[in-house]
Amino acid sequence: MVIFFHMQHLSILSGNAFIAKSDTFVDFFFVLSGFVMTHSNLKKIDDLASARQFVVKRFYRIYPLHLFTLLLMLGFESFRYVVDRFFVPLTNPVFEKNNLLSFLANLTLTQALGLFDSVTWNDPSWSISAEFYVYILWALSLLVFRKNLVALCGTYLALVAWFIAAHGGNIIYNYDYGFIRCLYGFLVGVLTYRVHQNLVPPAGFRFNSVLEGAVAALTLVFLYSFTHPTSWLMPLWFAVVILVFSREAGAVSGVLSRPRFEFLGNLSYSYYLNHFIVLAAMDLFLFKVLKLPHTAWGEWVYLLVCLTLIHGMSVFTYRYVELRFQSKPHSKIKNRPAVASV
Repeated sequence: MVIFFHMQHLSILSGNAFIAKSDTFVDFFFVLSGFVMTHSNLKKIDDLASARQFVVKRFYRIYPLHLFTLLLMLGFESFRYVVDRFFVPLTNPVFEKNNLLSFLANLTLTQALGLFDSVTWNDPSWSISAEFYVYILWALSLLVFRKNLVALCGTYLALVAWFIAAHGGNIIYNYDYGFIRCLYGFLVGVLTYRVHQNLVPPAGFRFNSVLEGAVAALTLVFLYSFTHPTSWLMPLWFAVVILVFSREAGAVSGVLSRPRFEFLGNLSYSYYLNHFIVLAAMDLFLFKVLKLPHTAWGEWVYLLVCLTLIHGMSVFTYRYVELRFQSKPHSKIKNRPAVASV
């Protein structure tokens, strides 16, 4: 849905309220991340050494693909410069927002900390920037609050609530207040896991199947109807979605747990970081270089070509970038003595 959000400039997709608001699925990711990180790491983080290990692992999980796509964007921006200088004048300025300073910010994952007045380079990577520093804050806060999740989340959510009230209920930010947006969703996910631990065993298959279907349908309704002043409510609803589907007791979750869907889930990070450069490159190549007409059939060709390339590229980056850089650092960390200095 985030991919379609970045394709809504096409006439075949423009005017669709669902697609126009589907960038809020980034908030679903933040809530899900808080849930999963708490589930998988809460018991492992006991001191500064283990907190450091957690941050290092997360760095190796997210940074290699971020760097890979950032370098691709550098190459693409250079190609745009050649096209603009020697072939066809381009509408969007070359190396304007994507300059040396913003490149250095992307290298240090600081591009979503309010340093610029727009998203830069690989636009979707703002969320990776925000989440990395939320990881650090969360890991250290577990030590400060001694894993009291209610106290931890209550303290930070009180500050976030002040921010939300001061901004009229709006949390749809990225390059400016992306960190706060991510922190809010992540903390909601942490509390969601806390609630999940105390849920009673799921009821029968039929009841849970109806519940899953109803929750999915209501998600569509809420997404159509929310506005910026009510956007702060969406992470709370996503928490409900995660609570329902984390039980894995209905027909919908049964389908989603099949190997093919699980593989698509494995590709989701690559989909997210790869799609923007594919959309930009194919827009330039198909419409500017090959002169594909901006008619309905031309846009359908563009859409299908982009989705095919995004999938193919994501299979490659998942296997040869994500997996390759995850395994080696992990083995080194595990072999370190528990008293390793920080």
